[in-house]
Order: sequence, then structure tokens, then C-alpha cells
Amino acid sequence: MKHALVGHRAAVNVVDFDDRYIVSASGDRTIKVWGTESCEFIRTLSGHTRGIACLQYHGNLVVSGSSDCTIKLWDVDVGAILRTLEGHEELVRCIRFDTHRIVSGAYDGKIKVWDLKAALDPRTPVKDICIRTISEHKGRVFRLQFDEFQIVSSSHDDTIVVFDFLSPHDYYSDIQPYRGYHDISETSSLELSDTNLQRLDSANSLDSIDDSS
Repeated sequence: MKHALVGHRAAVNVVDFDDRYIVSASGDRTIKVWGTESCEFIRTLSGHTRGIACLQYHGNLVVSGSSDCTIKLWDVDVGAILRTLEGHEELVRCIRFDTHRIVSGAYDGKIKVWDLKAALDPRTPVKDICIRTISEHKGRVFRLQFDEFQIVSSSHDDTIVVFDFLSPHDYYSDIQPYRGYHDISETSSLELSDTNLQRLDSANSLDSIDDSS
């Protein structure tokens, strides 16, 4: 073992990293940033009011989802909240983003597509940021992945659902669902392509997402 990073006060639910930072999120309601090479603690990002279930980190942006039903966008270099997105009615369990969109899945069974550039523009009204809500799942959404062509999601309803974007160049086009059935009890990841591969943690244990004490 090279290093053990100690600082969270509850279960660490998710971690992401690059050659600059390791970014972790916990049931203690905080995100912590560590140096990748040194493994030294750098800063804490505070703002969620309940445990954090998911995050993605890329460039200087962190996007996180929480038991407080919100999504927060952070500047990882200074620790500032850039925007808070509201719309889910239950815990936000999974989140991914690219240069155009944020896609989130939650325990309310819904998947939401958000305009990332609009979210980063403080002049954009909140009502104009969520561009699509998908309500195909009948249970909690656990995992999702997307690329320019499709969203793939898995759920407590025992299904994996694929939503195809009608045009890969139109990010606001309608989404057509294809419902596929699969036993996800041993599924730990969703993979779309070699160029957009992201490994996700197991969904088998969900009891420690929120430490609301």
C-alpha cells in the first residue's frame, strides 16, 4: 500500500482522480481534494446538507450528487460552488458529464439531462438548465453512462435502459427508449466504448451514503 488518505468522518462513497488531484466524497457531506503525487490534503468542499452519493471530476470541474436531492458544480481549484441544480425529488445516485451536458440519475426513478454551458453561466435562469427529464425507469436509478449517441442506465427495477439520441449532433433532440432486461445483481459497471470508458463502483451496498447525524 502506498498511502492511506484519512480525513472523512463517514464512509467514502466515491472517488475520482487525474494527475493533479484525487477527489473523494463521503456520507459526512463533504468533498475532499488531495494531491495525486504527494497524497497531501489540499482542501474541503462544503455545501451539501446531506451525504454525497456520486461525483465526477474533470479539468477544474467537479459535479456531485447528494442525498439532499441537489447537484452541485464546483471549481476544484478554489473550492467554490459554481451552481446548484435542483429538480430531483430523491437522492441523486449517479452523475456524468461531458463538454455539453450533465446527465443525472436518482432514487426518484428519473434521469435528467442538463445543459452544462448554461449551468456554468450565472446569467442563465435555473428553469433553462434542465433540458430533458426521462421517466422510463420504475425504480431507483443506480448507474448511468452516456456518449454523443445514447444514455445507458441501470435500475432497481431489474432493467437496463438505452436511450438513443435521434441525431448525434443535436443535443436537444428527443430521446427514444429501448427497454432491455438483465439481472444487474452482479453488475459493477456500464461500458459504452473504449473512448468513453468509465469504471463505476458496485451498487450492492447503499446503506452508508448519508450520515445525517
